[in-house]
Order: sequence, then C-alpha cells, then structure tokens
Amino acid sequence: MTKQQKSTVAWLIVIIAFFGGFALANVQNKVPPVMLEIMTAFNIGETDAGWLTSVFTIMGMVTAIPASVLMRKLGAKKIGVIALACAAAGSAIGAFATDLTMLMITRVLEGVGVGMIAVVGPAVISEWFPVEKRGLPMGLWGSWMMCSQTLLFFISAGLVAWGGWQGVWWFTTIFAVVVLVLYLWKVRDPAGTEDEPNYAIGEEEGDFNLAAGFSSASTWLITLAGLIFTFCCFGFATYISLYWDQVFFNDGMETSNLYVSILYAIEIPMVIFIGWLLNKIRPKQRHWVGTLGFALYIIVLWFCFRMDDPGMLIPFVIIYPFLEGVIPTVYWTLAPTTAKKLEDGPTAIGILNVGLNIGTLLGPPITGFFIENYGWATATIPLAAAAAVGAIIFIFVKQYNIGEE
Repeated sequence: MTKQQKSTVAWLIVIIAFFGGFALANVQNKVPPVMLEIMTAFNIGETDAGWLTSVFTIMGMVTAIPASVLMRKLGAKKIGVIALACAAAGSAIGAFATDLTMLMITRVLEGVGVGMIAVVGPAVISEWFPVEKRGLPMGLWGSWMMCSQTLLFFISAGLVAWGGWQGVWWFTTIFAVVVLVLYLWKVRDPAGTEDEPNYAIGEEEGDFNLAAGFSSASTWLITLAGLIFTFCCFGFATYISLYWDQVFFNDGMETSNLYVSILYAIEIPMVIFIGWLLNKIRPKQRHWVGTLGFALYIIVLWFCFRMDDPGMLIPFVIIYPFLEGVIPTVYWTLAPTTAKKLEDGPTAIGILNVGLNIGTLLGPPITGFFIENYGWATATIPLAAAAAVGAIIFIFVKQYNIGEE
C-alpha cells in the first residue's frame, strides 16, 4: 500500500471514529435540549436534572483506563463496537423509563460506551498519523461534542413534537446503530497485519507496563485541565438554553434551543481550524494555545448567566464558540505526547478521559446548585474561577517523544 493510499484509509477510519464520538455525544447531550420536558415528566428540579447529564459519567470514569488497556488487546474496532452497542441499548431502554431511577440506570449503561469511545478516537489518530500531522485530525475529533450539541438543539423541538422527550432518545438510538454498522464494515487497526505497519512511522510498540503510564506529571496536569474544561462547558451547556428562555423568550425553550444550536454550529469549524493551526506550531509550543484559550474563556463564562440585554445575545452566540473551541482541540492533541514513552500514550488518553468524566459529572449539578440557591449570576463565579486555574495549569504541561530537543 502506498503512502497516499494509507493516508486515504487513515482519514476514512478517523472520520468513522469521529462519527462514533458523535453518536456517543448525542447520548450524552440529549438531556439539556429537553430539560423542561424531563423536569415536568419526572417532577424534578434543576439539580436532579443536572445529575441526569452527569450520572452516566461515573461509568465513563470507571471504564476509561480499562478501555485503554483493552484497546491494546482487542483493537479500536472491537472497543468501538462495544461502546456503540452500550449506547444504543441504554438509549433504547431509557425511552421506556417511567421513573427517575430507571432513567438514571440507563444513563450508567450509556456511560460505559462513552468511557470506551473517548479512548478510541484519539488512539486511532495516534496510530494512523505521526505526531506532526495529528493537529488537524484531532481538531476534527474535538468537534464531536459541538456537532452533537448543534444537531440536538436544532432538531429537539421536532422530535419532542413527534414523540415527546422519548423522541430524542429514539433518535440517538438509531444514530448509534447506524454508526455501529459503519464500524463493523470499515474500521481496522493499522498494525493488524504484518504488511500494514503503523502509519505513524517510527512509533514502535514497546513492552507495556500500565503503572508506567501513571508516572508522567504532565499527563496528570492535562487531565486536570480537561476536568476543569468539562466542568465549565457542561455547567454552561446544561443550563444556558433554560436561562435564555427565562430571560429572553419564554416559549418552552424552542427559540433558545435554536440559538444554542447556532452557537455550537459556529464552534465546529473553529475547532477544525485550531487543529490545522496546531499543525503549524512547533509541538513544544502548543500548550501555550491552551493557556490562551482558557484565559479568554474566563471572560465569556463570567457573563454567560448575567446577560439581561437582548442586544448582547447575538454577539455572545458568535464570540463564545471561538473561545471555548480552542481548549479541547489542544488537550486531545497533546494528551498522547504527555506520556514519557510512546507505548504509554493510550494510558495517558485513558487518564485524561477519567478527568473529563469527573468534570462532566460535577459541572451540571454544582452549577445547578448555585442557580437554585444563589441565583444565575452567582453561578458564573465558580465557572470563571475554574477557567483561571486551567489557564495556569497549561503553562506547566510538557510533551515527550515529539522529535524536538
């Protein structure tokens, strides 16, 4: 196989891996667009509704590192298939939930899938692309969450009109099943046969020692940065449509969901552009992009639940995605290279995913607690403060095995 053919195959597989992340992000993000319907159907408040967004991440935390180990034994295809099957099953069962406990349990099953798929995408990119070319595919991968948020906020009103909140659950089930078929059809590992060497030329697999993957301080630093980011972005995303509906529209979140959809649609090309830009920056300087991203993110988080002027809404929708989109692209690109040895890259990705899930777990209920007890404006304080810490953390992230002295 020529280098051009390998590149074509690599991009095809990465695109399917991206849709795997897209499918799992749909499962993860389906609560906020139908927040009012869920709160009404199950007679719950903002805090309990926040836990519906967060509870399944417990399994994401539990499965992230084991998934990185299983990746080495089973490969990306089998792990992706298991992840998508868990998502489809959990979403289908959840559509029949008649009480909050049953719905929570299905979110845990879905969380198994999220914990696994979050390892698959970055690992596939690390396998098929050398370090200097990973920025753009990591940028594409980093847009999976924004694509999901854009889609669900845009179509949720129609799905609810068709089948209530369960209509969203059935949509995510079907989406996951379609991508599952694509995984079974096309995804494979580059080192699956002797005549298909790893496209990341020169990256030979060494003897694997799981404990060694935990020894890099930079892996833990980027994990903490990722935790802070998901704490902030899910605290924001879970409640922003509800806030805008209460302050500006008061139409059952139909208009506010549309604005949120536009916001995340703008963010999609932004993260891909940042990925392209990272390819132009020396690998050892890329962490500064993360610092800058967090520093600017502080500003929009401070104002997100303080807006009361309708004239601020359009500028916010345009500016916010440009500031939020930088951070995930950077940490996905840097994560494998924070491991001191090449063979520990999947472990670093697994550790990062534990942090991402912890942030996702804590962000919505903590933000909901502040909203319920202290008001919308006060809820911006922990979000902005956390982002400030994230900016500082990125300063100290180091990378290894990137071909630079």
